[in-house]
Amino acid sequence: MNATNEKYDALIRSYLDGQSTADEALELLSWVAESEENRIAFKSQKDQDEVWKLTDFVMPDGIDVEEALSQVNAKIDAMEEETPVVEMPWLRRNYKMVSGIAAALVVAMFLGFLVSKPFNQTVTLVSNDWNTETPYVLPDGSAVTFEGESRLSHPKHFGLSERSVDFEGTAFFNVVKDENHPFVVHCNGMDVQVLGTSFLLNADEEKSFVDLYSGKVRMTTLDAKGRELAQVELNPGERGVWNAEGELKMMTYPEVKKEQLEQERVLVFDDACLSTIVESLEYIFEVHIKLDDNCASKKITARFTDEDSIEEVLETIAVVSNVTVTKSGNVYTIR
Repeated sequence: MNATNEKYDALIRSYLDGQSTADEALELLSWVAESEENRIAFKSQKDQDEVWKLTDFVMPDGIDVEEALSQVNAKIDAMEEETPVVEMPWLRRNYKMVSGIAAALVVAMFLGFLVSKPFNQTVTLVSNDWNTETPYVLPDGSAVTFEGESRLSHPKHFGLSERSVDFEGTAFFNVVKDENHPFVVHCNGMDVQVLGTSFLLNADEEKSFVDLYSGKVRMTTLDAKGRELAQVELNPGERGVWNAEGELKMMTYPEVKKEQLEQERVLVFDDACLSTIVESLEYIFEVHIKLDDNCASKKITARFTDEDSIEEVLETIAVVSNVTVTKSGNVYTIR
């Protein structure tokens, strides 16, 4: 084994044990993203660390499995009463999902494993304790960049069926693609499920939304008993919105910008392509704008108010992006 492999093996082990510093976690994430070989090495060592390897143990003779499972349930119920609720829903949810390998849990309980080393300890992070400019790396290599006061709860190791976290606040998620293990964010009576994508999630009690940048996202609203109420799928450039009344809808980028102008009286474009900006301006001002292909990929950052006319907006765009704007009849042309 060469020195490089030894270094990253040590980084992976430190990360899986929850001992990594922020710099070490970021270095490991960058290394994992470099190649498929690195991703396989990371996943292999992570899999070896999974507690499910306890299935190698032999069930002791004379044990009543049903009674043992009842004791496990009682232990989990007792932990829920003694532990802050934000940490425990994940533990109980995952336990129910793996009932098919209950024997492994029974063996673990009788070996004292659940007492001395919880089979999947939950880690809770408050974003104010984390550098908001540095991504927080999850067990699968996915990265979360927080915006403002937020709260994220996740297991030390993800389970066999899905990668599940609980979240409150606002953050940008860059999720590692794994088709066999969907990534699910539980927040305020809603589930956001992805396979591998990047999106901004704002999970607020009154109104939550997801802005999708790449990949595909499925948003599902749930009632108090966890039953599905509504569902939408998002494509890049779309926003999914859920409010306290249980309404769930999809909005296009132009619709989002029009709502922004109506509610905040400002219209903000942050490093946006002219093609995207023009589409929004056509929708908001109800005009027709022809955009030369050579200008479509130009990017600008600009801020307008509801007092700016379409002529003033286009004049500003012309200056900022070094293009020419002309008008013929009711049609504007940018070239």
